[in-house]
Amino acid sequence: MRKIITLGILVLLLLVGARAWVTRTPEVPPLTSLVGPFFDANYDVAPQFLAFQKESRFVRLSDGTDLAVDIFVPKDASRDNGSLATSFPTILEYTPYNRAIAQPGMSWWQRLFLRWRFGLKEPVYDRALLSTSARMMIGLGYAYVVADMRGTGASFGSQNPLMPRLGSDGAQVVDWITNQPWSDGSVGMRGQSYVAWSQFATASQAPVGLQCIAPGVIMFDTYTEGTRPGGITAIRWLSEYSDHLQNFNLSRNDQEKGFFPVAPVMDEDGDGRWLDEIPLTSSGDTTIFTDEGELEYPDGRSRDQHYLARAVIEHQENVLGRRLLDPDVRFWDATQVFEGDTLSFSDTSPATMLNGVAESGVSVLNLGGWFDGFARGTTKLFSSMEQGPGMRMMIAPRFHVPGAMTAPYQDLFGYDGDVVSDAVLEELRFFDWCLKGIDSGISEEEPVLLYVMNRGWRREDSWPLERQQVHSFHLGSAGSLTPNEPESGSDHYDVDFHHSANYGSNNMNRWILMWSPDSLMVRTELDEKTLVYESERLNTEMEVTGHPIADLWVSANQPDADVFVYLSDVAPDGTVHYVTEGQLRAGFHRLVDPALQTEGLRPVHPELPWHGFRAEDYDPHALSDGQILNLRFDLQPTSWVFGEGHRIRISIAGADEGNFELHPNICTDGDPDQCLETTLTVHRGSNRQSRIELPVIPLPQ
Repeated sequence: MRKIITLGILVLLLLVGARAWVTRTPEVPPLTSLVGPFFDANYDVAPQFLAFQKESRFVRLSDGTDLAVDIFVPKDASRDNGSLATSFPTILEYTPYNRAIAQPGMSWWQRLFLRWRFGLKEPVYDRALLSTSARMMIGLGYAYVVADMRGTGASFGSQNPLMPRLGSDGAQVVDWITNQPWSDGSVGMRGQSYVAWSQFATASQAPVGLQCIAPGVIMFDTYTEGTRPGGITAIRWLSEYSDHLQNFNLSRNDQEKGFFPVAPVMDEDGDGRWLDEIPLTSSGDTTIFTDEGELEYPDGRSRDQHYLARAVIEHQENVLGRRLLDPDVRFWDATQVFEGDTLSFSDTSPATMLNGVAESGVSVLNLGGWFDGFARGTTKLFSSMEQGPGMRMMIAPRFHVPGAMTAPYQDLFGYDGDVVSDAVLEELRFFDWCLKGIDSGISEEEPVLLYVMNRGWRREDSWPLERQQVHSFHLGSAGSLTPNEPESGSDHYDVDFHHSANYGSNNMNRWILMWSPDSLMVRTELDEKTLVYESERLNTEMEVTGHPIADLWVSANQPDADVFVYLSDVAPDGTVHYVTEGQLRAGFHRLVDPALQTEGLRPVHPELPWHGFRAEDYDPHALSDGQILNLRFDLQPTSWVFGEGHRIRISIAGADEGNFELHPNICTDGDPDQCLETTLTVHRGSNRQSRIELPVIPLPQ
């Protein structure tokens, strides 16, 4: 996120060709010239309005908490049919990541550049400047509202991340929008990750005006996808994201690291300037003002209300994401108490909100990424809803961040187009259909849009694909992976606790959701630390689209163990390309009813193994006394074509050091050099057919 903000500001400062007359509406690039050949380059995205009116203000909630909002209302119609429009459908972004940011300390010549190129009096950047898609939607006749959540940005209050109260707050913001004179009474929501979670939380409250949402890269269950995949704590993600989020919420000014203070809502001294509403720092941590004894301002004037300062100071009461690293919240049924509310993982999960969203009648466009840590969530949220023209899903070959496809994968797949533009066009067609009643074509199209990696875009009727055929590849002798059942035997693997599934020079992977690897995810060397099984060369292409399932029979010399499984594509030159992965702590080997995730209110689809992850589901001595266990768990969904002459590879590890916790009963203080010697034994053949089940799509005739 911070890299995106930094890059956006640099682009903003260096951009050439913008017209000097622009004050609040920089020119929108032609979206349809950027989309790939699969998409409708003739869809009408020409701006209908040439400018907009902006207002920053507070919206007061029923409990007296003030939320900061920016409002952008179109004006100056460029077409006759829009000249009389005074009320508009509205797009809402409901965010914890600052609705707008400021850049104190800018030199006079940089300010002069901003004034000359963009008409900005001060370096304050809102959605209309930083987001091309938001700017485009305003030009197309949508009012656009960006609201800081309670406990974030310039809003007051405090929060426990993902607490249900944020949903009722969002519903009140929707109600407020529909009662404004510039609103035609219909609202849609958009955004990704936490901003996507906020859409489900808001929609579950069924505010009358909310017609549709477009959540991107979002989890289904906060425990198994956001906190402890397979019951194993994602320590790096939780700790780094916790710090990242709190830096936003404390309005940190550390521009070299990509953090900028939130833009104020109120110009308290009435001088038409905003930067002087941000308190100075002089002592302690000079990147924040929350530790200042007495607040001072750049203009030397005193303030009576200290709007921004008081709001940010209240954010110090936020519960940090690091709280989820504590032992007392190790299980799915653990609870926390915040401001009198008792919260569980179930309370914070979109899965639990699903029934309320379904009953609200809200249309949903689920946007996902094959390399996103929440890819499973995108497919489950789509599949677990009643299908119809308003329920849609689009999955691209992207990570959580950025929304674009990274350059190495753009080159690998020979991608023709721009993933961000492709997705925005689908959003626009969705909102035009849902909020404006325009026949944008989506009601006649199949609801699922997938990018099949190594092949291209394709529309489908459902997820999983009805024509999928499950092919079992058995783990055989001498590291073979074969469609035939092998003879009985076993393989021993001495766990290398230094195995770390990081990729690129920046050591990233799908689980560190704030960044992405700066190279392809290649496991050629990493697999030297794992137990490997590999197929013969394929005689023809094989498409795997769906949810691979690992079905392993294992024993160990320790009472418990962690098992990581990686599915890879071995090219003819020996390069091992990562495809997807899954993991499970052996102590959670028991399967339970997946409907637990929705509190039994809705069936969960697809039908995937679910292990409950409650305290009662955990067996700390699962592998004691030579016990052989069946570990059945799903890998993240994928859509990948293995080429002719390629091999399918399964690699098994017992650790992902640095990213996931090392098993606390095996490794002292998480130190890989202090782990007890651990040997995993994989059993094959006879009644213990260790295998990988791949959802294979028949080749077109």
